[in-house]
Amino acid sequence: MLSFKEIVIASAVLAVAHGHGVILNAQGDAGSPASIGFKVDPNVARNCTTINPCQQDSTLIRDAEINANIVNECGRTEIAGNIDIGENTENALAAGQVTKVKAGSELQVTIHQVNADGAGPYACDLDPTSNSLGGSGQIPLEVTNNVPGVNGFSQVKAQQFNITVKMPADLKCSGASTGNICTVRCRNNAVAGPFGGCFPVQQIDVTPTQNTPQNIQTLKDLNTVLEQQQGNVKDLPAAIKANQIDGTDQQKAASDTATKLLGTPDVVTKEFPVTNTGPGNNGTADATTGNTGNTGNAGNANTGNGRNRGNASKANGRNRANNKREEGNSVLRWARRYVVPGADFQAEVDP
Repeated sequence: MLSFKEIVIASAVLAVAHGHGVILNAQGDAGSPASIGFKVDPNVARNCTTINPCQQDSTLIRDAEINANIVNECGRTEIAGNIDIGENTENALAAGQVTKVKAGSELQVTIHQVNADGAGPYACDLDPTSNSLGGSGQIPLEVTNNVPGVNGFSQVKAQQFNITVKMPADLKCSGASTGNICTVRCRNNAVAGPFGGCFPVQQIDVTPTQNTPQNIQTLKDLNTVLEQQQGNVKDLPAAIKANQIDGTDQQKAASDTATKLLGTPDVVTKEFPVTNTGPGNNGTADATTGNTGNTGNAGNANTGNGRNRGNASKANGRNRANNKREEGNSVLRWARRYVVPGADFQAEVDP
């Protein structure tokens, strides 16, 4: 990820090329909270067009960058870099800022056009798993009452538009900790962009998914895996350098100053449950309530007992294998690993 200083410099150099649109609000079912675009800062000025600060929280979503494994499917902002979809979704859930939807329902999405090439038309799609699709596989969504414009351009600046986005009739959201989150992505077709953003929606007419390692169907083919690995190796030196710069006292101070100037709100945190797994347990947490009660564990209220048969201590997390080892009065020995250049390995002999 680029440092704050590097981003500001790059923004100044590319001033002619940059324009933006920002997702300020997405409203689903009446009475439900509204979602906002990932990494959109409510304190950034909306009455101007300058790169700094007016465009700093705008999102660029480029297929080439996604396919090169530089960013996730929701792209990046100028000031924050890559958008971590999982992190931002959980932050929104904790803050109560995820709008609710049903199959076939409609969303009213408010887009702020910063300057000329933040115009329409905007195309929207959906990741039903929230954050696993990457560069392809998203479900196209019907958009009406679109933002005026051609090829992402118009003469409008510093103005807001409401577009209507319709959910699929067969909608089935399965993502995030709640098991019923989808990610909606909207972007225009400006050459300097595309500009737009992503936001989460929570489906309320579906049974939340409870994942196990065995029912995860995410897959990448061999060529994609190898290309990603090669790209990561190529990008690693620059990424390490940027990370080192971000970790300096000077850079931390600059970041803190920017946060204070913007008035960026603090992230709301919540406590997540601990779920026991293994024989007799279903291996999943209750996605709707966060309940860690495991259906196959009779009489176990999950008060620190890790299914330890024959052990009455509630705080004892040892498993049955530990009990058997103790019953046989056996001694567990660990092999030592020797790493001596030029030396032959010799197994340790018990005394």
